[in-house]
Amino acid sequence: MPRDHSREQPQWLLARHSALTARQLLRAYGLLCLFSLVIAAAFALRGLWYIPVFSFLELGLVAAALLHYLRHARDYEHIALRDGELVIEQVSAGHCRRHHFSPWRTRIAVPQGPRQLIHINDMCNAARHVSVGVFATPERRRQVAQELCALLPPYLGP
Repeated sequence: MPRDHSREQPQWLLARHSALTARQLLRAYGLLCLFSLVIAAAFALRGLWYIPVFSFLELGLVAAALLHYLRHARDYEHIALRDGELVIEQVSAGHCRRHHFSPWRTRIAVPQGPRQLIHINDMCNAARHVSVGVFATPERRRQVAQELCALLPPYLGP
């Protein structure tokens, strides 16, 4: 049976690319701790007690940096046209912000430069706007913006 393309709801997922999984990161940190503590113990046995103090300080700072990395490893932006509205969901460090726009009152600004994001504006309420595409390449941002522009009805004014 052929698919009904008119009923499909287009959506885009722009996610952060993480090179390491949480398990791989934990293993790497464990090896770093083992290596650093062995060296610190060797210096402590020679009577240099300040080396282990700096070693623990270093491991604490590395742990803080890795926790920050893990908090943001699953960040993403999800754009979808659902049930007659444009829904943008932005997740950062586990906090979700959801924006709803009426397709008939929405204007999409296609990024022109490599550092520009996709700007989505509510034409009836200037205070309602959102920028997306932080995790996408410039080409992907441009492609998503052009696809959104093609799917949204033209803005006809108030």
